[in-house]
Amino acid sequence: MIRGFLIGWHYMVINENKVYFYRAWARLIFTYLAAFFLSFSGGVFLTQIVGLAPETLFALSTKRISYVLPVFQVGTGIGLDLGILLFAWNSLVSLFTVSFLYTSSFFNPLNVGLFPQAIRKALCGKNRMKLLCFLPGCMRIEEESLRRLYVWLMVPWLGMLLLGFESGLIVSTSTYAFGSYGVGFISLLPHGIVEIPTIAFAGAVTFAAHLKIKEKATEHTVDEIFEVVDAFKNEVPLKKIILLVLFCLFVAGLIEAHITTKILDMLLG
Repeated sequence: MIRGFLIGWHYMVINENKVYFYRAWARLIFTYLAAFFLSFSGGVFLTQIVGLAPETLFALSTKRISYVLPVFQVGTGIGLDLGILLFAWNSLVSLFTVSFLYTSSFFNPLNVGLFPQAIRKALCGKNRMKLLCFLPGCMRIEEESLRRLYVWLMVPWLGMLLLGFESGLIVSTSTYAFGSYGVGFISLLPHGIVEIPTIAFAGAVTFAAHLKIKEKATEHTVDEIFEVVDAFKNEVPLKKIILLVLFCLFVAGLIEAHITTKILDMLLG
């Protein structure tokens, strides 16, 4: 009977984490879409109504991408497939968002003496980071270490917000770059259908922990919150998630390099 109870309890915990994971995944996709349409509307307003030069917005929206373009140019110059390069770039970004969950223990002030000590001391500062209070939910968290942990686990959400704003601005200036909004949407759609949900899926590994502690940060001690995060981390099927993410991003990279570009070539003549 006791064994059955323990098995049932374990199954319930696993299911609870699945609920948080899928909720985080859905919220990240929604964040991207909301940011996309807000920035698209804002871009259209600024260029068509206010009269702001579309070149300015286009340069702003592609600023982050411009840093990696030289790498792509070198790669294609030595014969590497563009799809492989896109796959590698998106994979690094996705794995980076996953890593935030596995470095969250650096914020635990009870483990500040562990390796790497210098990094832990820097992250576990006691001074109140006032700017963090402007992020959703931070105002009600009094303990500084928990506030920092809360924001650290929010990074995937901030990343999807930025990505959505960039994509929306790119499409809003597509009359300048491509001649029509339709071409702008099509430039993102074929590979984006696979790429965006996959990047959000990777980010959900970290953001699910954020959602989980969001409900507990004001009611539990620092030690208890970090135990919740560690328990969640130990139950994540990391290898399966990474393999799925890598496979989907490989497909998305090939679509972007070989299908999206062909569609654009046809549309642009």
